[in-house]
Amino acid sequence: MKRVVHLLLVILSRLRKSNSIEKLLNNLLSTQNMISIIIPTYNEKSNIRKLTSKIDDIFKKKKIKGEIIFVDDNSPDGTGKIAESLSKKYPVRVIHRRKKLGLASAVIEGFSEAKGDIFGVMDADLSHPTDSIPDMLNPIIKGKADFTIGSRYVGDGDVVGWPLSRKIISKGATMLTRHLTDVKDPMSGFFFIKKKVIDNVYLSAKGYKICLEIIVKGNYKKIKEVPITFKDRHKGTSKLNKSEYINYLYNVANLSLYNYFRKKL
Repeated sequence: MKRVVHLLLVILSRLRKSNSIEKLLNNLLSTQNMISIIIPTYNEKSNIRKLTSKIDDIFKKKKIKGEIIFVDDNSPDGTGKIAESLSKKYPVRVIHRRKKLGLASAVIEGFSEAKGDIFGVMDADLSHPTDSIPDMLNPIIKGKADFTIGSRYVGDGDVVGWPLSRKIISKGATMLTRHLTDVKDPMSGFFFIKKKVIDNVYLSAKGYKICLEIIVKGNYKKIKEVPITFKDRHKGTSKLNKSEYINYLYNVANLSLYNYFRKKL
């Protein structure tokens, strides 16, 4: 019996040194979770093929059981049709909407159709690094977080390609949320959540910054920010405009009232 115990200890020691135990656990955990990544699109035909291929490479490399859900707002450039064609080769589903209804409502509709246990959200313009997907999933899969955010403002996080004016606007918008959250990058459009985080949570469908609303209203115990390098889009045009800035101010005001009355109850 002692020889058997000794042999087992030796095997465990060698596995630990080679990180094999961690790899085996990661593989086991990943197969037990379905990941749904929701990607709103509007005139993104130049980007979605490359994005889909990169995400699928991550799924295969990390043995992730996942799906990609494109929510297309009837893009005039044919993005929806291209997304449909990608479903023949990749784990892609497409939700076609009749007109441009906005990013937040697209994400909400994607949530309602997702089959996963974990939901992810990212932009279609290749600004969010797909290589960071495993780093953002691991804390959730291992039970160390319910909600992870790809952050430009923690650790080695960075922004590449933005003019100074855009950086100032982003920092200013973040400062306006300080009474709502300690999260350094609540404006991020790249995040993952356990499905339960939004169970029975009413999310509005106005504007672009739905992550902030989930931070304020969501059902979670632990949130973790993961450093990412955000790269401004190379193809296509930004969807941000003056009306979206107004929507953002409107949302911050509404969330402030929500938070105030919740604390009073």
